[in-house]
Amino acid sequence: MAADLRHHNWYRTLGWALSAVALLCLGGSATNPGEPGNSRYLFGTLQSDPENAARERNAGISLASLAISWKRYEPAPGAFDTDYVSTLRQQITAFRKAGLQLELDPGLASPPDWLLNLPGARYVDQYGDSVPDCANLVFSQDVRAHAQTYLARVAEDLDLSAFRAIRIGTDDSGEFSYPKGSRAGHTNTYWAYDVNAQGAGAQLPPSTPPNPYPGWKPGAAQYQGQEFTQAQVTTWYDWYLAALSGAVNWQLSTLRTVGFQGLLRVLVPGTGYHPRELQGELNAHLDGSVEPTLTAQGVGFYLTLAQLTHLPGVQIVSTALVDGTGTPPNNACEPDDTTVDTHSPQATEVYSWSSTRWVTRAARQDGFTLLGGESAGNQISPYHPGVIADAARQMAHCGLSDLMWAFDDDLYNGTPGSSLADYTAVIHNYG
Repeated sequence: MAADLRHHNWYRTLGWALSAVALLCLGGSATNPGEPGNSRYLFGTLQSDPENAARERNAGISLASLAISWKRYEPAPGAFDTDYVSTLRQQITAFRKAGLQLELDPGLASPPDWLLNLPGARYVDQYGDSVPDCANLVFSQDVRAHAQTYLARVAEDLDLSAFRAIRIGTDDSGEFSYPKGSRAGHTNTYWAYDVNAQGAGAQLPPSTPPNPYPGWKPGAAQYQGQEFTQAQVTTWYDWYLAALSGAVNWQLSTLRTVGFQGLLRVLVPGTGYHPRELQGELNAHLDGSVEPTLTAQGVGFYLTLAQLTHLPGVQIVSTALVDGTGTPPNNACEPDDTTVDTHSPQATEVYSWSSTRWVTRAARQDGFTLLGGESAGNQISPYHPGVIADAARQMAHCGLSDLMWAFDDDLYNGTPGSSLADYTAVIHNYG
C-alpha cells in the first residue's frame, strides 16, 4: 500500500477550529448543510463573464471565478504585461461592484513558453515523451521558483484580499493529478522521467525525496540485474504519489507566504482509482494490465488527500458533480458512508458510488471538514433538464458548502437544463 502520511491529532484539532472560523468569515458554513431551504450554500459559475455579473447576482448567484493566464501575464522572464493586469483589475472591479465574491485561478496551468523551454521544466514519461503545455511543478525547483515570483507579483498587482478563494492543482487542467495521458498515443504513462526526477539533474525541490530506483520503468521485473520485488514497486509508487502531493503542499504554503488568507481550493477530478485496483497494479509491477491510466495519473485520492498539509482554510473540492458516475448515476452521500474505510480493498460497495460521494468520504476520513463542489461540465457528461437540481442534491447530501457551475457560458447558449432560469430556480430552493 502507498504511504498514509498523517498529522498529529492536536494539530488537526487546531486546524479544524481555525478552518471553521475562516469559512464563516468568507460567507460559508462550518456545519454540514442538509436540505433545500438552507441559506448556507453558495452558488457560482466557472469562467465567469463580468458582463453577466449584475444579472447573475440578481438571480441569486453569489460567486464568480476569474482565470488568469501566466503566459499572458509574464510573456518574458520578469516582464509583466501591464495592459493585461489593467484588464484583470477592471474585471475584478466589475464582479465586486455587482456584489459577487471571487475565486481566482492563478494560471499555473497556462505557463509561458520561456518557462517550458528551461531544462527539466516539462514532465517526461518512461517513453521519453513530454507534455507540451504543462509546467513540471512536481520535480523542478526552477519551475517552482519562477512560479513563486509570478504569484508574488500577482499578489502585488491584484490585491489577493479581493478573492474568497484560490484554485490549487498540478496538471494541465489545473487539478490534483499528474498530466492526463500521453500525447504520443501511449497508455500507462508515468511522468517521472525528466532529469530531476531521475536524479541526473540539480533542480529537484528540497522537499521532494530522491527517486529510490532511478532508471526503473513500470512493468520491469528486474532492476540492475536483480529481481525487482513487489515491495520495491510499492516503495517506488509511494515516492511517485508523495512527490505529487508535495507539489500541492508547496502551492498551499506559497500562497500563504505571498499573503493570501482565504480558502485554498484543492481540485479533485473524478473518482480516481480504488484500493483493489492499486493492489492489482502493484502485483503486476505497474504494467497497466489492471488499470492503464489512473494509477499513472496518481489519482489515488484516498491516499494523496491524507498527504496534504492541514493548513487552516484548505478546502477539498470535487470537480465531478453530475459526471454520470455511480449506480444509479450521480448518487449522493448517505449517512452510513461514515462507516466505510476508503483504504480497504474489501469495501466493494464503493464501486457503485458517484465520484463526488467517494471523494467526500475520502476527504472526511482524512480529516478535512471544508468541502466544495463543481459540476464536471457538459463535455464530460451531457447536461439535461434537471441536471442542476441533481448537482445541488449531491452538494447538499454530501455536506458541500458551495456549487460552482461549469460553465458561465452554458447559462446562455441553450445547453439543455443549464439556463440561468434553471439555475435561479435551484438556488431559490436551497437559498
